Amino acid sequence: MNLERISNLKYVVRSGWVIRGVPNSIAETVASHTFEVMLVSIYLADTLRSGCLEVDVEKVLKMSLLHDVPEAVIGDVVKLVKTKAPELFTKIEMEAMNQLNLSKYMNLLEDLNKDLTIEARLVKLSDAIATYLQGMRYLKAGYENVREIVLNVKTTIGETINSWLPKDCRYLLRNALKDIGIDIT
Repeated sequence: MNLERISNLKYVVRSGWVIRGVPNSIAETVASHTFEVMLVSIYLADTLRSGCLEVDVEKVLKMSLLHDVPEAVIGDVVKLVKTKAPELFTKIEMEAMNQLNLSKYMNLLEDLNKDLTIEARLVKLSDAIATYLQGMRYLKAGYENVREIVLNVKTTIGETINSWLPKDCRYLLRNALKDIGIDIT
Protein backbone atom coordinates (compact mmCIF):
# COMPACT_ATOMS: atom_id res chain seq x y z
CA MET A 1 0.00 0.00 0.00
CA ASN A 2 1.32 3.41 -0.93
CA LEU A 3 0.28 5.15 2.29
CA GLU A 4 2.38 8.23 1.61
CA ARG A 5 0.50 8.93 -1.60
CA ILE A 6 -2.89 8.02 -0.14
CA SER A 7 -2.39 10.40 2.79
CA ASN A 8 -2.25 13.26 0.32
CA LEU A 9 -6.05 13.02 0.35
CA LYS A 10 -5.82 15.21 3.44
CA TYR A 11 -4.91 18.04 1.05
CA VAL A 12 -7.12 17.27 -1.97
CA VAL A 13 -10.15 19.56 -1.80
CA ARG A 14 -13.50 18.46 -3.13
CA SER A 15 -13.85 20.34 -6.37
CA GLY A 16 -17.64 20.68 -6.38
CA TRP A 17 -17.49 23.06 -3.42
CA VAL A 18 -14.65 25.12 -4.91
CA ILE A 19 -16.44 25.43 -8.26
CA ARG A 20 -19.38 26.91 -6.34
CA GLY A 21 -17.33 29.54 -4.54
CA VAL A 22 -16.09 27.86 -1.36
CA PRO A 23 -12.45 29.00 -0.95
CA ASN A 24 -9.76 26.32 -1.17
CA SER A 25 -8.63 27.28 2.30
CA ILE A 26 -11.89 26.09 3.89
CA ALA A 27 -13.13 23.60 1.32
CA GLU A 28 -13.71 20.09 2.59
CA THR A 29 -10.92 17.66 1.73
CA VAL A 30 -11.44 14.19 0.35
CA ALA A 31 -10.05 12.72 3.59
CA SER A 32 -12.41 14.69 5.81
CA HIS A 33 -15.33 13.71 3.57
CA THR A 34 -14.29 10.06 3.78
CA PHE A 35 -14.16 10.27 7.56
CA GLU A 36 -17.72 11.57 7.70
CA VAL A 37 -18.92 8.94 5.20
CA MET A 38 -17.42 6.25 7.43
CA LEU A 39 -19.14 7.60 10.54
CA VAL A 40 -22.51 7.81 8.79
CA SER A 41 -21.99 4.36 7.24
CA ILE A 42 -21.27 2.60 10.50
CA TYR A 43 -24.15 4.33 12.24
CA LEU A 44 -26.66 3.44 9.53
CA ALA A 45 -25.31 -0.09 9.06
CA ASP A 46 -25.56 -0.82 12.77
CA THR A 47 -29.04 0.73 12.93
CA LEU A 48 -30.36 -1.32 10.03
CA ARG A 49 -28.61 -4.51 11.13
CA SER A 50 -30.13 -4.31 14.59
CA GLY A 51 -33.59 -3.58 13.24
CA CYS A 52 -34.40 -5.04 9.87
CA LEU A 53 -31.58 -6.06 7.49
CA GLU A 54 -28.60 -8.36 7.23
CA VAL A 55 -25.68 -5.97 6.74
CA ASP A 56 -22.00 -6.84 6.60
CA VAL A 57 -20.70 -3.90 8.64
CA GLU A 58 -17.04 -4.75 7.98
CA LYS A 59 -17.70 -4.59 4.23
CA VAL A 60 -19.52 -1.28 4.65
CA LEU A 61 -16.57 0.19 6.54
CA LYS A 62 -14.03 -1.03 4.01
CA MET A 63 -16.09 0.33 1.12
CA SER A 64 -16.63 3.67 2.80
CA LEU A 65 -12.93 4.00 3.61
CA LEU A 66 -11.86 3.13 0.07
CA HIS A 67 -14.61 4.81 -1.96
CA ASP A 68 -12.54 7.90 -2.82
CA VAL A 69 -9.00 6.54 -2.36
CA PRO A 70 -8.38 6.50 -6.16
CA GLU A 71 -8.59 10.29 -5.98
CA ALA A 72 -5.10 10.23 -4.47
CA VAL A 73 -4.00 9.49 -8.05
CA ILE A 74 -6.69 11.08 -10.23
CA GLY A 75 -7.78 14.02 -8.07
CA ASP A 76 -11.34 14.84 -7.14
CA VAL A 77 -13.64 14.33 -10.10
CA VAL A 78 -17.00 16.11 -10.24
CA LYS A 79 -20.16 14.01 -10.42
CA LEU A 80 -20.98 15.19 -13.95
CA VAL A 81 -17.82 13.58 -15.32
CA LYS A 82 -18.43 10.35 -13.40
CA THR A 83 -21.99 10.05 -14.71
CA LYS A 84 -21.15 10.92 -18.34
CA ALA A 85 -18.54 8.16 -18.68
CA PRO A 86 -19.08 5.63 -15.88
CA GLU A 87 -17.28 2.71 -17.54
CA LEU A 88 -14.23 4.81 -18.35
CA PHE A 89 -14.20 6.33 -14.87
CA THR A 90 -14.39 2.87 -13.28
CA LYS A 91 -11.45 1.73 -15.41
CA ILE A 92 -9.43 4.78 -14.33
CA GLU A 93 -10.27 4.11 -10.68
CA MET A 94 -9.06 0.52 -11.00
CA GLU A 95 -5.80 1.70 -12.55
CA ALA A 96 -5.38 4.11 -9.65
CA MET A 97 -5.96 1.30 -7.15
CA ASN A 98 -3.16 -0.64 -8.86
CA GLN A 99 -0.84 2.37 -8.64
CA LEU A 100 -1.61 2.62 -4.92
CA ASN A 101 -0.87 -1.10 -4.44
CA LEU A 102 -4.47 -1.71 -3.37
CA SER A 103 -5.51 -4.17 -6.07
CA LYS A 104 -6.69 -6.67 -3.45
CA TYR A 105 -9.52 -4.23 -2.62
CA MET A 106 -10.64 -3.59 -6.20
CA ASN A 107 -13.55 -6.01 -5.79
CA LEU A 108 -15.00 -3.68 -3.14
CA LEU A 109 -14.92 -0.70 -5.51
CA GLU A 110 -16.37 -2.82 -8.31
CA ASP A 111 -19.20 -3.84 -5.98
CA LEU A 112 -19.72 -0.20 -5.02
CA ASN A 113 -19.81 0.92 -8.66
CA LYS A 114 -22.30 -1.81 -9.62
CA ASP A 115 -24.56 -0.80 -6.72
CA LEU A 116 -26.09 -4.26 -6.35
CA THR A 117 -25.53 -5.09 -2.68
CA ILE A 118 -27.06 -3.64 0.46
CA GLU A 119 -23.54 -2.65 1.57
CA ALA A 120 -22.80 -0.75 -1.66
CA ARG A 121 -26.14 1.03 -1.53
CA LEU A 122 -25.61 1.93 2.10
CA VAL A 123 -22.18 3.44 1.36
CA LYS A 124 -23.57 5.42 -1.58
CA LEU A 125 -26.37 6.67 0.64
CA SER A 126 -23.84 7.62 3.34
CA ASP A 127 -21.75 9.43 0.72
CA ALA A 128 -24.80 11.48 -0.26
CA ILE A 129 -25.67 12.16 3.38
CA ALA A 130 -22.15 13.39 4.16
CA THR A 131 -22.28 15.65 1.11
CA TYR A 132 -25.66 16.99 2.19
CA LEU A 133 -24.45 17.71 5.72
CA GLN A 134 -21.36 19.53 4.46
CA GLY A 135 -23.48 21.50 2.00
CA MET A 136 -25.77 22.58 4.82
CA ARG A 137 -22.73 23.78 6.78
CA TYR A 138 -21.65 25.86 3.79
CA LEU A 139 -25.13 27.31 3.35
CA LYS A 140 -25.17 28.34 7.01
CA ALA A 141 -21.79 30.00 6.46
CA GLY A 142 -23.26 32.04 3.60
CA TYR A 143 -22.06 30.13 0.52
CA GLU A 144 -25.35 30.29 -1.37
CA ASN A 145 -23.94 28.83 -4.59
CA VAL A 146 -23.84 25.36 -3.00
CA ARG A 147 -27.64 25.31 -2.71
CA GLU A 148 -28.01 23.37 -5.97
CA ILE A 149 -25.80 20.57 -4.64
CA VAL A 150 -27.73 20.48 -1.36
CA LEU A 151 -31.12 20.29 -3.07
CA ASN A 152 -29.98 17.67 -5.59
CA VAL A 153 -28.38 15.46 -2.98
CA LYS A 154 -31.40 15.73 -0.67
CA THR A 155 -33.58 14.49 -3.53
CA THR A 156 -31.09 11.68 -4.16
CA ILE A 157 -31.22 10.65 -0.50
CA GLY A 158 -35.03 10.40 -0.55
CA GLU A 159 -35.10 8.54 -3.86
CA THR A 160 -32.38 6.16 -2.70
CA ILE A 161 -34.21 5.28 0.49
CA ASN A 162 -37.43 4.62 -1.41
CA SER A 163 -35.81 2.66 -4.24
CA TRP A 164 -34.07 -0.20 -2.43
CA LEU A 165 -34.87 -0.15 1.23
CA PRO A 166 -37.70 -2.45 2.33
CA LYS A 167 -40.70 -0.52 3.64
CA ASP A 168 -40.29 -1.80 7.20
CA CYS A 169 -36.75 -0.38 7.26
CA ARG A 170 -37.58 3.08 5.89
CA TYR A 171 -39.09 4.31 9.14
CA LEU A 172 -36.06 3.08 11.09
CA LEU A 173 -33.66 4.76 8.67
CA ARG A 174 -35.59 8.04 8.61
CA ASN A 175 -35.43 8.16 12.42
CA ALA A 176 -31.69 7.47 12.31
CA LEU A 177 -31.30 10.32 9.83
CA LYS A 178 -33.25 12.66 12.11
CA ASP A 179 -30.77 11.78 14.86
CA ILE A 180 -27.98 13.20 12.68
CA GLY A 181 -29.93 16.26 11.58
CA ILE A 182 -31.59 15.21 8.34
CA ASP A 183 -35.36 15.20 7.89
CA ILE A 184 -36.38 13.42 4.69
CA THR A 185 -40.15 13.68 4.38
